[in-house]
Amino acid sequence: MSQAAIDPGFGHPDSRPKIDSVIIALGAGVVLGLILIAQGRTTDKQFTHPMHSPNDRSRFATIRALGDNGTYAIGEINDDGTYVTGSIIAEPGWDTIDKVRRPETRLAYSSKPPLLPTVLAYEYMLLRKIPTFSYSQDEGWHKTGNLTFDRHPLALVRIIVATANWVPLLIFLILFSRMLDRLTQDLWVRAFTLAAAAGGTYLSGFSVTLNNHTVAAFCAFFAFYPVLLAWMDDADEPWLFAVAGFFASLAAVLELPVLALAAALFVALFWKRAAKTLLCFVPFALLPLAAHCYTNYQVTGSLMPAYGEKGWYVFEGSYWKIDPANGRLVGSSKDAATGELILADPKGIDNQYEPWWTYLFHMLLGHHGFFTLTPIFVFSIIGLALAWSQGEPEWKAVAALVVGLTLLIVAFYTIAPVFGMAQRNYGGRCNGFRWLFWLIPLWLVFLPRGLEWKASCRGFRLIASILLVISAASAFYASRNPWTPPWLHELLYQTGWIPYL
Repeated sequence: MSQAAIDPGFGHPDSRPKIDSVIIALGAGVVLGLILIAQGRTTDKQFTHPMHSPNDRSRFATIRALGDNGTYAIGEINDDGTYVTGSIIAEPGWDTIDKVRRPETRLAYSSKPPLLPTVLAYEYMLLRKIPTFSYSQDEGWHKTGNLTFDRHPLALVRIIVATANWVPLLIFLILFSRMLDRLTQDLWVRAFTLAAAAGGTYLSGFSVTLNNHTVAAFCAFFAFYPVLLAWMDDADEPWLFAVAGFFASLAAVLELPVLALAAALFVALFWKRAAKTLLCFVPFALLPLAAHCYTNYQVTGSLMPAYGEKGWYVFEGSYWKIDPANGRLVGSSKDAATGELILADPKGIDNQYEPWWTYLFHMLLGHHGFFTLTPIFVFSIIGLALAWSQGEPEWKAVAALVVGLTLLIVAFYTIAPVFGMAQRNYGGRCNGFRWLFWLIPLWLVFLPRGLEWKASCRGFRLIASILLVISAASAFYASRNPWTPPWLHELLYQTGWIPYL
């Protein structure tokens, strides 16, 4: 990218790693602190829910079922919709709408793909071996049991979330810092970009809860990074191809649309080194895919994931079953006064069927807008345009990849509902359009070029700083509970501009 003048004092190249380490430490510390204080709501009985929403509870229920009972079944549901005694989902704070019921056995399973919970269940099995102690004047210190979900849910949830989100976030920031050496020589641009990566996107806001979107985004970057080295520097070490293949495949099984990125990275590497791509990229890419298929088979008896078994959603009390009268999702919300589930609530976000143009607007510029909630990416648009018009051929190819993937994914979520392949519900009650989160690392790559465009102008830096404040505010607004509407959606709802929440 362009080589801006370097201040021989504070902006000396030797100071860059030192500044990076401070920004990374601050960003990682803040996110870790948010994870350690994260918890769901407290009921009128003062029971603190250890998880934020039905979404993460669904995954944690699988982790607990595997660790405690050695099964993927999270409970059993009677024909009248009640739970069989002893079911995990029958316990306070563990129920979830993200479940399916196998008709022939009445066993309930999470509707989430089982690979990620399976991996984290092994961590839980290790944590279960940790003894817990209590102190009394009569007995002194004595063992009270082990670390288990039924006794220590908050501690276990936070440890597992930190493992799944915080560790890869830290690795991502370190690698992204190294990538910045080739993206900019301007100290302000470098500091701004790394700060944005550390706390100015929804990857930090969503890191407080267990989900597939942040993990998929980090894995996508871990695949993209070695491919960029091979593409730009003509590097051909076998491990680069193996790492790219493994993480591209893992990202795709965690977030299916990332398959488009995986295919593009395969083509890029095959163009450079066909033999090494076939010998290193492909075998390691098969590992996550095989694990994904195996864990699906353990749940459904086929390669089809649980959410693909449409008949398993049809049972009494199911949130996601189709209303035969209109062919739409039943949808529901909770009564604010009683907490009771209200089925077929027309005001719920899952019951909205807006025209595609309205949905597209809110996806990009409206209440869930990629560019309104995190407006720093306006500079990424500038960076992509400059890379295409002024950049080297290699950077033109990368820019084309990012733009092409973005257009493809936006088009998919805009048009796919017409064919019953997705829903126009903005990801449900959640901060931001979560299905675009895996693209965030790719957009961050072009942020420095867009900032360098006018970095010498004080007014430009002021505007950029204001947009960073808005982006960071959106991210940390999400950290109170990512599974709630973003601040802009709530504001528009309160003013009456949006009739659903």
